[in-house]
Amino acid sequence: MNGKIGWKTVLAIVIFVVIVFLFISSLGQYNPTGITKSEEFKDEREEAERKHQWFTEVLKNQKKLKTDLQFKFKWIYALVRVFVLLVWMAFIYSMYTFGITTGILGLFALSSLPLWFVIVANFFVTGTYRDLKDFIRVTEIKLENWVYGRYIDIDARIASTQEQIKSVELFRDN
Repeated sequence: MNGKIGWKTVLAIVIFVVIVFLFISSLGQYNPTGITKSEEFKDEREEAERKHQWFTEVLKNQKKLKTDLQFKFKWIYALVRVFVLLVWMAFIYSMYTFGITTGILGLFALSSLPLWFVIVANFFVTGTYRDLKDFIRVTEIKLENWVYGRYIDIDARIASTQEQIKSVELFRDN
């Protein structure tokens, strides 16, 4: 090479510089879809608003369901306790009417007989005889599972829905 730069080389450098300048100046502005950013954000914001309304409605329904299930459980558990008490009173009354015991001390002695049956049943089921609270707690849990059914994890569902509402609110507010 003799040190001269040809017109083709100069033209190639100028075209390269123009292309680089156009690319840098239009960076982030080329949109082949034709949808502008404000329209995209508007659509996303409307979608976030719809999701927020839907999650809010779901949360309201879940809280109402939880309140209804708690009310139902409290009433059924109270009725079970009253039923057990009535069975115990019927046992004492039948002991007195059939003449198995006549005095007040005999009634007190035999009134603990159903409790002994529960303790023995608890011993056979759990293997311990010391704590009757476990038997009562297991009975409460079984009743709770029966009442709540497939909604036993309603607290976790409510927490999950609240987290989803927070994430949608963060997106919606930005």
